[in-house]
Amino acid sequence: MKKNSERAGDAVGCLIAHGIEDVVICAGARNAPLIVPILEQECFTVWRHFDERSAAFFALGLAKRKGKAVAVVTTSGTAVAELLPATIEAFYSGIPLFLLTADRPERFRGSGAPQAIDQEKLFGEYAEYCDDPAETLDWDQRVPLHLNLCLEEPEPILGGSISPTRYSLPEKSESSQTVRLPQFPKNTVAIVGELPAFLRNEVLDFLRKLNVPTWCDGSSGIRESAGLNLVLDESIFQSMDIEAVVRFGGVPSLRFWRDLETREEVMVHNLTHTAWSGLARESTTSTIQEGTVFDSTGLSDHSGSRTPESFVSPPTTPEETAIRKFSEIIPEEALVFLGNSLPIREWNRAATIETPHPNCFANRGANGIDGELSTFFGLSRGEQESWAILGDLTTLYDLNAPWVLDQLGEGKRRIVVINNGGGKIFSKLPSMKGFSEEQKFVSENHHQLRFEHWAAMWQMEYLKWDGSGDFPQPKEQMSVIELKVEGK
Repeated sequence: MKKNSERAGDAVGCLIAHGIEDVVICAGARNAPLIVPILEQECFTVWRHFDERSAAFFALGLAKRKGKAVAVVTTSGTAVAELLPATIEAFYSGIPLFLLTADRPERFRGSGAPQAIDQEKLFGEYAEYCDDPAETLDWDQRVPLHLNLCLEEPEPILGGSISPTRYSLPEKSESSQTVRLPQFPKNTVAIVGELPAFLRNEVLDFLRKLNVPTWCDGSSGIRESAGLNLVLDESIFQSMDIEAVVRFGGVPSLRFWRDLETREEVMVHNLTHTAWSGLARESTTSTIQEGTVFDSTGLSDHSGSRTPESFVSPPTTPEETAIRKFSEIIPEEALVFLGNSLPIREWNRAATIETPHPNCFANRGANGIDGELSTFFGLSRGEQESWAILGDLTTLYDLNAPWVLDQLGEGKRRIVVINNGGGKIFSKLPSMKGFSEEQKFVSENHHQLRFEHWAAMWQMEYLKWDGSGDFPQPKEQMSVIELKVEGK
């Protein structure tokens, strides 16, 4: 049986083989044998966090921005279970997370001994599972990987004494892909969800050729691109005679997409890097990847489609007006992160198209609310300026995210918290529109909390704005702007 130091060295060698550069460590007694060899490797940038859930979402943000795998290292027990929310998000978003978890020896499973839970295949279908480092070498980085390392009771660890085993990945042949598209009927619309950077030019070129009414999520990176027959207000779709929908990228956030569940007469074709159709009804799906070429031979001529001007609508609420202002003052080169549902929808509808925001992101793989701030901080690493626009409940879900701030280095970071006293998006759902005031109070999680003291706790500058007049100018590198519009 290998010693802890040998097994740890093997595991770290696999991180190196997969080209991992960032390792997020949540330290504990059981994973101590892993910490020493990780810290000794110059190829790693090491991040530390005390909360495994936030750490995993921070790693998710790092991986989303870089397009490369990031590792999270935890101790045993419920610490491992805290990785599940971010793992699910990564699974549905196609983001590579390497989950390296320490475990007590197999003989403790089922015993109820301290910090001994059954960690084997804990994440189910949401992560590939290995308990031998060598088994990780076949990982294609399309879904998360869980390497669970059973370690004996920790032995004394001496710095400089552990040398990780070097592994080599099997050679992969370079391949290109040509996707032959069906012949879309005249009354076709396009919907674009989140697009990784390597797909944007190809998708944009094709959409310009297709020239159909096109709705783009802010996270697509092409929402403000010239030459698109752009739809900003999805309600326009309700009045159109639509025969087919072609969707690119991730599953979109708009209501019209969900309505397609019951409109089976509308043909839906998905072109996505995640392989998910996003619908429970029948549709066709083609998986696209880096280097994909779209064969548009035989496409119908859609040159008679309506012009973009007929689809543009002004903001209709005070919050949308504030979102419009944010989109106008945020520099084009700045990173923008939207979370969760209401800010995303308000940005998609109301943000200006005069100023492009190609570096716009959101967590929409599983449409979850947790870990949004941590994801934002991971995304902001290395950026000169980054903005997060969040709801109040979304912020409350991740109040310990600023733990990593002193590790991130320079860069302006702005957190806009839209505080409307609860989850107002629920009142917009068809199933809740008839709720009484008492029912709304419960379903929307009404509150009277403010975020000034939270900002002070993490030494972040605090500003308050009601959406009217000039926007308050932040003076510090890290600022919290609480947006409290009139009547909210």
